[in-house]
Amino acid sequence: IVEIGSWWGKSAFIFLRLAQRFNIGALLCVDPWSDAHLVQHDEKGLVDVTSALFSAEEAFQVCMMNLLPYAANDMNYYRLPSTAAAEKYRSSQTISSPEFGLTKYTGQIAILHIDGNHSLDNVNADVAAWSSQLMRGGWIVLDDYTWPFGDGPKQVGNEYLRQNQDRIATSFVMGG
Repeated sequence: IVEIGSWWGKSAFIFLRLAQRFNIGALLCVDPWSDAHLVQHDEKGLVDVTSALFSAEEAFQVCMMNLLPYAANDMNYYRLPSTAAAEKYRSSQTISSPEFGLTKYTGQIAILHIDGNHSLDNVNADVAAWSSQLMRGGWIVLDDYTWPFGDGPKQVGNEYLRQNQDRIATSFVMGG
């Protein structure tokens, strides 16, 4: 499982527990946890103004506290923008960090959860950087497909469906 955009680690915790329960491999969290990468370019600027009130460093520390008690050499992270992390992931499926030690990945992704920066350019870059690693039968989850502050995830999702319709068995929208 690869999660783009982990912030406090709430959804990462769920993915970690599911991966452990169903034995589908290790979780990789990808997030720069950087104030500079918080700008979403949302339509009315509300998200950008509000994001400036948060500390990315604090979010990183909270994420580590939320996940450390549950990890057992079955998760790790890249503290990088998504595209830079994808390049590193393609070159080596062994990831090491001070918090989680050494984690080995297969290079194939069962679930790709994209919930990073929601601007159109960033969502496009996330899908382009990671979707080629998706295994047959794997899932791409575009979080916030119906997002009240913009439609980056929706535009990218619709275009991905259009271009890959012959390879997709199921698609749906859930929630909002």
